[in-house]
Amino acid sequence: MGVASFEDIDKACVYGAGHPMGPFRLMDLTGIDLTYDVGMSHFDESGDAADLPVPSVVKKVTESKFRQETGEGW
Repeated sequence: MGVASFEDIDKACVYGAGHPMGPFRLMDLTGIDLTYDVGMSHFDESGDAADLPVPSVVKKVTESKFRQETGEGW
């Protein structure tokens, strides 16, 4: 939505909410493709479009930029 950068969201989660890391850093470690697969699994079960992965996750997966190992995560 363009309200905040990925970095700012991660910082807010760490410094504002006390999480050990933000959601984008976590996705870089576990793999953005895992987030995509989980979202698709939820959608397959529910049929609810709200369960589909967000467009930014889909874009990263389709471009094969989905892990820290590729050097092209968030």
